[in-house]
Formats: sequence, structure tokens, C-alpha cells
Amino acid sequence: MSRHRAATTAGEFPLSVQQEFLWEGLRFRSLGRDIASRGNPSIAVELAGRLRLGRFRRALELMIRRHESLRTTLTDLGPAPLQRVAADMEPPFAYVDLAEAVPEGRRVATARALVAGDQGGEFDLVTGPLWSCLVVRVAPELHVLSLSFSHLIIDGVSLVGFLRQLGRMYEGEEPPPLKQQYRHFAEDSRRPVPDAEARVAYWRERLLPLPGRLPFPTDHSASPPPLISFEEELFRTPLTPHQLREVAVRNAATPFMLNLAAYAAVLARTGGAERVVIGSSVARLDLKADDDQLGYYLDNIFVPVLVRPGDTVGELVRQVRGAVVDAQRNILPYTDLAAALRPDFEGSRPWPGIHLYDAWVRGRVFEAATDTAAAASFGETTVQLFPAPGGSAPRAVTDPRHRDAYTRYYLPSLYLNDAAGSNGYIEYNRAVFDRATVRRLAAHQQAFVSRFADPRTRVDEAWHAVRSTTEGKRRLS
Repeated sequence: MSRHRAATTAGEFPLSVQQEFLWEGLRFRSLGRDIASRGNPSIAVELAGRLRLGRFRRALELMIRRHESLRTTLTDLGPAPLQRVAADMEPPFAYVDLAEAVPEGRRVATARALVAGDQGGEFDLVTGPLWSCLVVRVAPELHVLSLSFSHLIIDGVSLVGFLRQLGRMYEGEEPPPLKQQYRHFAEDSRRPVPDAEARVAYWRERLLPLPGRLPFPTDHSASPPPLISFEEELFRTPLTPHQLREVAVRNAATPFMLNLAAYAAVLARTGGAERVVIGSSVARLDLKADDDQLGYYLDNIFVPVLVRPGDTVGELVRQVRGAVVDAQRNILPYTDLAAALRPDFEGSRPWPGIHLYDAWVRGRVFEAATDTAAAASFGETTVQLFPAPGGSAPRAVTDPRHRDAYTRYYLPSLYLNDAAGSNGYIEYNRAVFDRATVRRLAAHQQAFVSRFADPRTRVDEAWHAVRSTTEGKRRLS
């Protein structure tokens, strides 16, 4: 591929097929209001040492010139917007100095509040910019860097790449020219997949018939209530990241696969079902022409899991590992797959995704050991993750046109926050579940993951141990 293809050009281009599906979800979840930016990729790191602000701002300017994605907005908020690339753009940079204005004992808490506000905001997708950069000076040689992006222009892997490249430019390194820009990926994404028929056949065999309603007990009716809103319950596994990786290696899997297997088992055993279809996403790194490219490269995969009481947990993980690997080998753009499996696909928009899976698990599928903070360096500083507050405000669904679709979204979904898979949150519909119930569900998940330490344990034995240690007198019902 010739390098001149990556030359930056202002103009308007169609969304990639990956962005197109994401846009369907954003439109649906916005429910007629301004398009929500919830769930955006973001990170906060602590920079200990001398930070030269002039060099830092210059590095931001170079990043904007290098990547069209950082100068991208949408032409409109309709069903088929184009992405617009500006010829130039000022860095969306904010600097707050707490070292002189705030008492020392309150600076870290104030910095956390500033980071939470920065990462919890929403972007104007038409006016832009679709990302923000905040630097908070906590002490003369201690800063906090917060980065937040619209998911439309960046995924989690690209976020790590942004941080790494920003550090290189801060240190004065001039990276080689990009081989292509994201708009070229968007063009390529619309080309037919050569073995699409074989891949569709794979998914037909494994997903049809499409999942019915999993008989999972709820606190309130899931046939849609008059108000639907979402909350998050944070959790942390009892295993340290190092222990979790050791258990994963023992099972020839990744921490993500352990968490997915455990969550499928918890949902199946609680609901009295044998088969659970878990949806997830993977970054299409195989389609990137350059490791330094920034953009949204995620495609969805679906993992049918058979939870048989007599199997060992090791056999359960091996089943999940094989299904995840095969799913990635047969990956298709979601819109192509859904259209092949559902004749009414077009009529089900926006938000067709809920019809292909029971619950969602998000995490780092294959790159579980990546340390995000260690991916970057900024001259004389040392870099480590800065713990910002988690969680989010509830969101309500009141439009009756969307309630039927959301009846299939009653099951809680699992989101892994760190690359090691050791902590995350469960998102749930609070009109269907009480918080106490979801806390028990999170406790079940954490306890089941720890049972993988001995792959010879039978699934029913693991479930009995989980129930005994987490539930006490009250059952999950």
C-alpha cells in the first residue's frame, strides 16, 4: 500500500460498517434527545516528575495533524450521517492548577472530581471536537492527565495507541508517516468479505434458532415497565491480577474467557437454562494497515455456551475458548450477519443487536496482559493509572416505541474495566432488578471465577460452593 494514501484530506466520507452499527446503538440509546456519549473510551494517568507544558501542547498539535480521526465530526444526527474531517483543529486542551489554589489535603479529591467531570461529559458530535484532554497540576512535579473520546472516533486499543504516540511526540520522536487514515479503513470495510457465505453458514449453525427469552428470575416484571433506567454495580474479583493470569494460563485461556465462562454459568444456573449466548466485541487489528492508526475497529462476536452440570469448569473454559477463537475466525460486520440471520433486520432498526444474544460481556479478549499505563512515557515523568470515580447516573427510557426492544435487554451485562479482567461493573435495568439482587449476582460472578483455580471441579460443585459462600439465607430470586 502506498504511503501517499495516508495524506490528510479535509472532506466528508461515509461511516465504516463498524461505525454504522455503533451509530445505530447511539441513536437508539439517545431516545430522541441529543445523542448520548455514555460509555466513551477514557483514561486518567498520573505523571510524577517534571512536565513541560509547552512540549506537551506541541505534541497534541502534532497528533491532530497526524490523525484525521482527531479532526473528525459528523455532518448530522440523522440515520446515515457522514463523517467530516476538518483541515485543522485547535487541541481540545484544558489546564487546571490546584497547587496554589487548593489546600494540599484536598487536591487529590479535587483532581478526581475534575477528571470525573471531564470523562462524564458529552460531545457535540456535529460541532466537535470529539475528544478532550485535561491536565491537572496537583503539585509542582505531579500532574494528572485525563483523556476522553467519543467512541465513534476511537476504541480501547486506539486509546492506548494515542497515549503511546503522544508520549513519543512529547519526547521529540518523529514517527514514520502513516500508511493509511481511518477513512481508508472505512472505504475498505464496505468491500465484500471473500468467504462471507462460509462465515454465514458458521453462524447459522451456532446461533439458529436465535436466543429466546432466558428464564432468568427478576425482581420486577421485565415485560416492559413504564420506566426503564440503568445503573452500574462495581465489582472486583477475589483474585489479584497476577493470580487471575495464573489461573487463566492454567486453563490455557485469557482472563476475559474466564469471566465470560463464569458469567454464562451464573446466568444459566440461576435461570435454570443450559444454553446462554454471550455477545462481545473484538478489535479488528487484522484490518489495520498501520499499528499507529487511530479509529473505531470493533466488530461483534457471539459465543453460545452450553453449561452442563456434569462438566468440569476446565471443560467449560475450553468450550468457551474454542468458541471465542472460532467466532473471531468467522467474524462478519454485524449488519451483514444480522441481515443474513434475521429477515426483518432492516425493520428492527435502530438497535438490532439485542436480538442475537442474551447478555453482553465486554473486555480485552486476547490482550489480557497489556498494561495501559506502561504503554506511554513522558520524558522525566513516571506514568501510572490514576483512580477516577466509577459509575454513572441512571438513564431513563420513556419512549414507548423503544420499550419492546428493551424487553430483550433485561439481563444485566458484564463490563471488565482493566486489561487483567480483575474488576469491572455490572450494568442492569433498575426497573427490573433491585440493587441487592445485582450485588448478589456480582458476588456469584466473583466467586465462580475463583473456582477455576482447580479446573477439575465440576460445574455443579462449583455452583454449590458459590451459592454456599455468597448467598447465606437469601436466594437470588
